[in-house]
Amino acid sequence: MHARGAHLVHSRCQGVSRPPTHVHAASKQLLGASGRRSRTRTVLVQAAKREYEVVREVLPKDKVSLTITVPGSICQEGFTETVKIMRRDVVGALKGFRQDKIPLSEVISRVGGQAQFDAAVLETVLIRAMGDVMPIHAARMLPGSEQIATNMPQLMAAFDPAKPLTFQVTYARLPDVQWSSPYQDIVITVQDTGNLESDQAAAEGLIRQYLKQEGQKRVVADRGLAPGDGAIINMRIAPKSNPAAPYPGLDKEKFFFDTDGDMLDLTDHMLGMLPGEARSWEFVFPQDWHVDLWRGQTAIADIKLVELFSYILPEFNDEFVAKHYPQFESAADLRKSLVSSTSLARMKDLDAQIQDAIVTQVGWQIFNVYLNSITTVIGSYNAYFTMVVVMLRVKWVGGSCTAP
Repeated sequence: MHARGAHLVHSRCQGVSRPPTHVHAASKQLLGASGRRSRTRTVLVQAAKREYEVVREVLPKDKVSLTITVPGSICQEGFTETVKIMRRDVVGALKGFRQDKIPLSEVISRVGGQAQFDAAVLETVLIRAMGDVMPIHAARMLPGSEQIATNMPQLMAAFDPAKPLTFQVTYARLPDVQWSSPYQDIVITVQDTGNLESDQAAAEGLIRQYLKQEGQKRVVADRGLAPGDGAIINMRIAPKSNPAAPYPGLDKEKFFFDTDGDMLDLTDHMLGMLPGEARSWEFVFPQDWHVDLWRGQTAIADIKLVELFSYILPEFNDEFVAKHYPQFESAADLRKSLVSSTSLARMKDLDAQIQDAIVTQVGWQIFNVYLNSITTVIGSYNAYFTMVVVMLRVKWVGGSCTAP
């Protein structure tokens, strides 16, 4: 059956909220049955006890409408469940009555009247119905996009707990994925940022920072700047193409500079500098710099060293860890934890590179409905990309991974 050019699927669907494994089995059966192009299809999903009538209509711009008919038996269950909850949570103990015998009139009165009571029952029925139907009929739904399209006042006026209830839900469907080339031929190249040795070195750098936090600084006047020192500097970094306009946040007076936390490799050009000395040089922002726009740009650094410090550090041992980081059992335990967390961060970076590379091989069309929830779309596809990596059986070859 076609209506306004939309594809309609009519099915009888049984609720699948319990157990979860039934949702998976029912979804596979439904997809298998409706995957072929047809005008009208009736599918009986044998997955649970409750049964619904569902008409699915594909709308323009990747939106979908579900017209759900809830049988009277489920409406009656919603009525009974609502009364039970209100007797317990709203009325509570009532002298002269067992909780399950509290008069319905008393419940309605306590909740604020017939309209409020009917609204509570209707809400229970709608929540249960959507919980049963959506996992099967909206498996590719954009999270948070579902909404009840039926006019609520009309739905309230027509609602009778003893009769079937029909309402309409609309949602946005995640866009279709299209491979730009066969996935069997994909070769993904990623840049590994280190190895176990570099992870261990990074952990030692973190330990040194911890020691510096508890150590002391001493003014140095008899030598130039060396690795591990701290310094007060005047810093101005600007694009070579426009030296008069420094980069935001990189034009500072009397800025404390720690050579152990040097992200721009300034230390290599500052070695041996004495207080009062100034130097200038060109450098290129690294490709992994956190500001995308600056990556690969040639910049000019103007640095003047104002004051120089060395550090007097405590010993890194079990006593130091017990005093300042008691959540760890020993110095070795803290060091091991830092190496593990550094390795994990590096692997997450590799995963992100793989996902970015896969995105270039995949195309989908995002309609206006997705633009308001673009971060949700991306989050929803993270699981998909993870599945793709597994499906490709990625193998590392030097700095690249390939799908055999």
